[in-house]
Amino acid sequence: MKQENITGMPKTENSLGAAAILLKISPLFPPVFFVVTTAIGAVRWFSPVPFWDMWDGTLQFYVARLQGARWSPFLEQANEHRIILSKILFWIDYRFFHGLSYFLIASNLALMLALWLALCAAARALMGGNRRLTYLCCALIAVPCFSWLQAENINWGYQSQFYMAYLLPLLALISMARWIHAPDRTRWLASAVVLGMLSTITMANGILALPLLIVMLLLSGRCTKWRLIGLVVISAVTLAGWLYHYQRMPHESAPFRMMAKFLLMFLGAPLGWLFHLDPLTMLGGAAVICASAYLAVRWLRGATRDPMFLAMLLFVAHIGAAGAAATISRAHFGLGAALAGRYETPAMLLYSSLLLMFVHLYRNRIGTAATVRTLSVVVPVMLFTPQWGSIDPTGPEIARQRMQSALALDLGIDDRLTIGRVYPEDSADQVAQVHRAAGNGMRYNLSVFALPELKSARAHLGQPASTADLQPCHGNIDATTPVASDPNYIKLNGWVFNEATKRTPNVAFIVSNGLVVGAVLTGLERPDVTQTINPNAKRAGFEGYAMKFDPGSISIFCER
Repeated sequence: MKQENITGMPKTENSLGAAAILLKISPLFPPVFFVVTTAIGAVRWFSPVPFWDMWDGTLQFYVARLQGARWSPFLEQANEHRIILSKILFWIDYRFFHGLSYFLIASNLALMLALWLALCAAARALMGGNRRLTYLCCALIAVPCFSWLQAENINWGYQSQFYMAYLLPLLALISMARWIHAPDRTRWLASAVVLGMLSTITMANGILALPLLIVMLLLSGRCTKWRLIGLVVISAVTLAGWLYHYQRMPHESAPFRMMAKFLLMFLGAPLGWLFHLDPLTMLGGAAVICASAYLAVRWLRGATRDPMFLAMLLFVAHIGAAGAAATISRAHFGLGAALAGRYETPAMLLYSSLLLMFVHLYRNRIGTAATVRTLSVVVPVMLFTPQWGSIDPTGPEIARQRMQSALALDLGIDDRLTIGRVYPEDSADQVAQVHRAAGNGMRYNLSVFALPELKSARAHLGQPASTADLQPCHGNIDATTPVASDPNYIKLNGWVFNEATKRTPNVAFIVSNGLVVGAVLTGLERPDVTQTINPNAKRAGFEGYAMKFDPGSISIFCER
């Protein structure tokens, strides 16, 4: 006789029902893991310190606005790009969020989500009402869409342009596909054109969006003379506006063979990150080209006439053209440049698009769903190791090092090795430029220079400790190192703990003969101090700077 539970249902039936539910939702486990860990990574790797292009592209851009320029800073080129839409986000970040990049990182995450949702919309149309395949495909492509391989675009506030340069053309092509499917709904055609125009002010490769819409119109069977003329005129006028006062950026050329290898590395970049074998990476890139050509031939031979398939095919062409443009401008840096983290976003979108088109072609075959389910296991396993980097200790340590770079700039110290962590250029003009940008940040109380610890550091340096409202703190200077590029200062390492508050201060001050001669920032883990001084002293270790001082009269002070 079967045992029954309190619901009256046999336990065996309960177990089978639970197993069925788990099997049904199991494809969700990997994407949820990737989404959650990427969000955690965005927090752990977060730094309010501008990085590289942000010194000129965000801080100096906003300063130019404060100094009276109205629209010209928005229209100025960023290298070969016009990134007007991203500059709007930069302006919002400084105007309403103090330029600390919180808004920009959140925008990157939102744009990444929007790309996945756009691909899901395409998947729904391509699966022809097959809800199971749509569900499996959307779950699977979430893994590459949220992969930490593209960390450079996620945790760098400057990179919204990289997401928008693919999101807007994708949305334009999807809108055009919906209009082709239902030509009486002209709002989809209007949306496609507007999105195509906006694409031109994301990055330089965005100018391809409108020509791709023209190609799609010609291949759609919905092309009329006036529609074609109208779209061509809009494209020409938009391109003319984009080229107005455009300054061509010079680039070093590379041999054709090098460029061919670079393009293959670009297209196969995820394999390069996973296996670190250039031949395998280039083989993956060649496979991508072959797969794209195969899908194009299937379209031309009439294997499908779904307008969404054509949209995805042209989106793949857009990514390939962007890769070719990157090859022309970056191949002279060497093959390693093709594996830059920022290029992983288009690579992941490329693979996701190819997957959706293949599933569309074979959606009615018996083994297709099983293949997608298998990939739902294989792909997350392959990408697991780089994904773990989102939650390892590397992010917080890099963020701490960047704050040390900000401290050097805050105190006017020419420590090029440390400043190189946030501005990896070391020519005299470039070093002067980053110090000038930092000076504007302090002058206008912007970005990281508005944080209390950096304001205190520069305010107290050179002042008598007695008038600076400071009090002695428990601590020790463990090591001093000369700053090679600035002989007036030395770098300090040690620890500090405020016994009065039982807390580790964010900033502490070095006092010699009653005068504040230096400032340090805490954040380094010191297990020895935690064990011997106080459990709250976990991050009592510090790094910082001081002017040369008398070792016999040195002490460490904290703010009251």
